[in-house]
Amino acid sequence: MSTTGHGSTERVAMTGTSAATPRELGVGMRFSIHPHTDDFVRVILDSLTEVEASGVAEGLVIETDEVSTYVGARAVPAEQDLAGYLVAAIAAASRHSGGGHVAAHVLFSRGCPGERTCDLTSTILPEVAPVRLEPTGIEAVAQWSLYPLLDGGDDAGEHMSIIEAAITRAQERGVAAPAAHYATKLTGDLAEVVATAVDAWAQVGTTVPHVATHLTISVGSPTPTRGR
Repeated sequence: MSTTGHGSTERVAMTGTSAATPRELGVGMRFSIHPHTDDFVRVILDSLTEVEASGVAEGLVIETDEVSTYVGARAVPAEQDLAGYLVAAIAAASRHSGGGHVAAHVLFSRGCPGERTCDLTSTILPEVAPVRLEPTGIEAVAQWSLYPLLDGGDDAGEHMSIIEAAITRAQERGVAAPAAHYATKLTGDLAEVVATAVDAWAQVGTTVPHVATHLTISVGSPTPTRGR
């Protein structure tokens, strides 16, 4: 094993070492979908019903309130399951709105198992496999922000280098544009846009105990996409 420098948090580098499970880490997301149509209630409810029937929600903890929906992943592959659920929900909303404009706001978080208190100073952080999603055929544009929350680590001032490395990896995938004010623009198939953000978030989470990422995703926008 190799110590990361964030307190006593360690990263798995040896077969047989027991890393934290998604349940122990607290891996999940909170999202809301906004179909830009007068019939938005039907679109949202029909979309969620379709996603539930498809089976992609199996094993996930789902709680909806008047503002958003919480989706918690308790087992491996947590990141794959969360990404698959999100893409299915947005794609369904796009279909049920007849390809109209749909926006989604998404916050992913890992490393806050209590969701009120976070003590990960002795946690072994797991490696995470890249997300694999089938293309949806739906073009998406997103504004993406990444927040490594170093929880008092020795190199707490190095957060920008972590963010810049994640953006570089996203650009190498052909999805990310140069960083703009407070966000990086992602453009491509809905599945690839989500996978890019989730992979970057999960990769940072192999060395940073607590990390969050935020996406505003738009499909079917009446505003033309202006390059990448």
